[in-house]
Amino acid sequence: MRVLLLGGSNAGVYFGWAAQLQGLMPAHEIVNRFLGAVGSLYGLSRLQDAERRGEPAPDLVVFEYALNDMILLDAGFVTTALIHDALAGVAQFCALRGVPLLFLCLHPRPSGRARVASNVRRVERIYQRVAEAHGMARCPTLETILGRVRPEDFVDPHHLTAEASLRCAKIVADAVSGGRIRVPRAGRLHPPSIDYVPASAAESSGRCRRIEIASTVFSGSFLELARPGASRWPGRGRLAGLLLRSTQDSGVYRVAAGGRAYARTAQSDMREIVPNLILLHYSRRRPWAESDLEVAMPDDESALAALPQEPTLLPAEPGAPFGDQTLQIAGAVFWRPSFWRRWLAFLLLRLSFTKQSSR
Repeated sequence: MRVLLLGGSNAGVYFGWAAQLQGLMPAHEIVNRFLGAVGSLYGLSRLQDAERRGEPAPDLVVFEYALNDMILLDAGFVTTALIHDALAGVAQFCALRGVPLLFLCLHPRPSGRARVASNVRRVERIYQRVAEAHGMARCPTLETILGRVRPEDFVDPHHLTAEASLRCAKIVADAVSGGRIRVPRAGRLHPPSIDYVPASAAESSGRCRRIEIASTVFSGSFLELARPGASRWPGRGRLAGLLLRSTQDSGVYRVAAGGRAYARTAQSDMREIVPNLILLHYSRRRPWAESDLEVAMPDDESALAALPQEPTLLPAEPGAPFGDQTLQIAGAVFWRPSFWRRWLAFLLLRLSFTKQSSR
C-alpha cells in the first residue's frame, strides 16, 4: 500500500510520528511530503499539484496540519472559513478518487493562554465536523492519543517528544491495519472552491526565467523574477496565498488584483534554520482576482515603498541590495468561499445527527 503523509514539521523531524510510522509499517510504501509552517491550505494544494504533475496516486492519505492551522489562526493569517473549505476540499479530492483519508489532529504545547486554548478548540471542531460530514473516521487528537496532555510531552512549544510521537504513530498504524480509515463521502454541496495554479500557467514579462527546483520537501517548476519583471496569473477568486522560495536574494515584491496593489517581502527569519526556504505566504488582504493577478518585482524603489505593506509570517529584511533582489514563485492559491454552502452543509449534518438519535 502506498501511504501518503501530508503534515507539518512534526512529520519531518527524525524522531517524529512519520518517521516512527515507517518503522511500524515496513510492508507499506510510506511517502512523506511534509512541509513546516504551512497549514491545510498547502496540503490541499500539494494534492492538486501532485496529480497535475502525474505523480502516482496514493492508496491512503494521512493529513496532519491541525497544529499549524491553530498557529496560523492565532496569528491572523487564516480564518475558520478558509480552514473549513481547505479541509472539505481535501475530503472531496479523496472522495472523488476513492482514496481513504485520516485527519490526525495535534496541537501546540499547553500554555495556559485562553486565546490559544480557544483556537485549539475551534480548529479541532472544524476538523471533526468536516470528517463527520464526509463519513470519515473520527480524528485522533492528542487527548485521545495521550490521555492527559502534559508539557513534558513536548520538546518545544510545537514539537512532540519521541515517545509521544511514537504513540501517535501507533494510533495511525493500528487504524491502517484495522481498516478503520475510510474513503470520504463526496459532498454534493461542496464543489471545488480552492485552486492551485502552478507557475507554468503564468505569463511573464521583463526579467523572468523558469527554473527547476528539487528539494526534500518540494520539487517543481518555479518562476524567478528579477527587477523589472512581472507575472500574470489566470486564477479566479480571492488570493489565499503564494508558494515562494526564500533565498538570500529574495526581496520586496508587489501584488496587484482587482484594482488593488500592495507590497510584501519574500524574506523570512526562518531562513536561519532553512537557508533556501519553501513556504506558503498566506494573504491577509485576499484581493479578488479575475485572471488579473499580477506578481511583480518593480525597479522603482520609492513607488514600491509607498504602497500599503502587508505583513508576512516571521518577516526579515532583504539581504541583497534593492536592484539585485529576486522572487522565486511556484504557484498561487485562489479561494472562492461560499458561506451559504458551508452553513447548509452544517445544517444537513445536524439533521442527520437528529435522525440517528431518534432511531
